[in-house]
Amino acid sequence: MNIASLLTTSANFYTVGVTPVSAGELSGIGWVIGWIFDLFSNFYGAVAIGAIVFTLALKTLVLPLDIYSRVKTKKQSLLMERMRPQMEKLQKQYANDKNMYQQKVMELQKANGYNPLGACLPMIVSLVVFMVVLSSFSTYSNYAVLRDYSEMAKYYNETVSEFVMTEEKIGDEYFLEAVDYNGKTVYRVHFDKFASYYEPIYNEEHANDVDEEGNPAAKTFEQLGFGTLDEQGKWEIISGHIELRARARAASYYEENSDGIHFGWIGNLWYPDSMLNKEVPDYAKFTQATTRAGVTVSEADYNNVTFNLSEQKNNYNGYFVLIVLSIGLMFLQQFIMMRSQKAANELSSVDGSAAKTNRMMMIIMPIIFGMFSFMYSAAFSLYMITNTLYGLVSTLIINKVVTVRFAKRELNTPSRPTGKARKLK
Repeated sequence: MNIASLLTTSANFYTVGVTPVSAGELSGIGWVIGWIFDLFSNFYGAVAIGAIVFTLALKTLVLPLDIYSRVKTKKQSLLMERMRPQMEKLQKQYANDKNMYQQKVMELQKANGYNPLGACLPMIVSLVVFMVVLSSFSTYSNYAVLRDYSEMAKYYNETVSEFVMTEEKIGDEYFLEAVDYNGKTVYRVHFDKFASYYEPIYNEEHANDVDEEGNPAAKTFEQLGFGTLDEQGKWEIISGHIELRARARAASYYEENSDGIHFGWIGNLWYPDSMLNKEVPDYAKFTQATTRAGVTVSEADYNNVTFNLSEQKNNYNGYFVLIVLSIGLMFLQQFIMMRSQKAANELSSVDGSAAKTNRMMMIIMPIIFGMFSFMYSAAFSLYMITNTLYGLVSTLIINKVVTVRFAKRELNTPSRPTGKARKLK
């Protein structure tokens, strides 16, 4: 019989179990992300390792497009440097006629084999990949949060079910019969099982108590007068202790399985690296994940399952480290890109407005990345940081190789053709 149908309110009984939830199924890139994370599930920081490995694998997969885009961009930049004297002359000549300047520039660029759109398609593909990964990480984060809660709820209910028996009543082994709405008995509490649990807890709580004669106050289940209580009185005692045990079991599951979501100073990689977030969130923050996943968890259930995690609920989930790193690395990447395309930025417009636009982008892009890190999980922040570092290293290497090859080509060419302009290969 399903535990959810057993633990329902009926007669004078109160619900002790919590409603089970399902994290759902994964598909597409979300499934791939989960598969990679599962490979490292036995390691500390499994989610961090998985995010880094996934990023490296994805970047390596799209590396040909990145190489093509960066090689093309660098070649165009070098061609622009070659055309600098002519374009500076055009800037002075058509300082007051932007349209004519653009027309003359296009003619000059065409003659020299310069195509400003040459690297756009790979960049568009990279942007699409980024947005797909962003969506997939968000979906998987919601899935992971619900999966962890679902497992805690399962252990909570399994603990409750240890005291719930569905066999036919035999003598006095069972008591506190509950009936469903059709009048049929659906569960009973096992007398011996509860007594063996309740007695030592009671006696531990009253370890310093003594009776009238000064003897220790330890008592058996029967001596406590439990059998003289009515069902309501019995249930108040039983439900409280079962609840305590279930809460402890749910917390134990979290503590035993939380190594994978920890990473250095970060308590839970499925939430942002921020002092505005907690390792175990409050109900309002938790419902953001459940709402996006289309799942409903009651506040009472959530608070019961996470009741014994008060320390984790008060721990800062992070200290903005990944957010600052995301902003800083993106700023560095934009700075390097702007420096490598200096000629294009300065000469593509007659008044230098293109350079101003690119300087603005050098500020806007890091802010956007910072917002992503602030809004989404620390796991996604690790993806962005790894992605940016990979891009920085590959850009520096490609720029160096292309610059050297271009310089050698220039040295091996004694003079430029006077007719049709030579194109950069």
